[in-house]
Amino acid sequence: MLPAALHADNLWRPLEQLVLPPVIRNWMADPDSLTLRLKRHGHFRVQPGYHAIARPRFDEQRLLGLSPRRAALIREVTLLLDDTPVVAARSVLPLSSLHGANRSLGHMGSRSLGLELYKRPVCQRDQVWARLGAPAPDLPVCWGRQSRFIKRGAPLLVAEYFLPALWEKVQASSCKLQGADKSLG
Repeated sequence: MLPAALHADNLWRPLEQLVLPPVIRNWMADPDSLTLRLKRHGHFRVQPGYHAIARPRFDEQRLLGLSPRRAALIREVTLLLDDTPVVAARSVLPLSSLHGANRSLGHMGSRSLGLELYKRPVCQRDQVWARLGAPAPDLPVCWGRQSRFIKRGAPLLVAEYFLPALWEKVQASSCKLQGADKSLG
């Protein structure tokens, strides 16, 4: 097993090759909907950001098997708990993946892509990569995961960066649950 990156870089590595703190590994390796998990820690909402048809970055093209000239729908959002940004997310949906029943994936607005991916037929997450890095120049360095999903036979990428405020929210809600357990006992 390779050690976790001790400094920020641009390399996505297979999740199983990294040694991570247990709480971070638990969130990054969770195969279920991130949206549903976040909702257990506060009031959830999606704040839309960048949304355009553009060429994916080289690493995204490679992971999706796209030729350099192929465009994709790029969607960047911030996931908030109680109006606090906790996850910065970037989705890359090849235009060829947005046909038929998958067409709705291109029109999410302020709705959660994760909830749509886990509706029947449920998507398959066939690969997860991780990195320590900044999701954008104005955001802090944090752990991120990038997943390749297959929905109705069509691939797409979703990168999610777990912002420092997420761990504060998780800790606070864990303390509340422990306090409730003690008062019941």
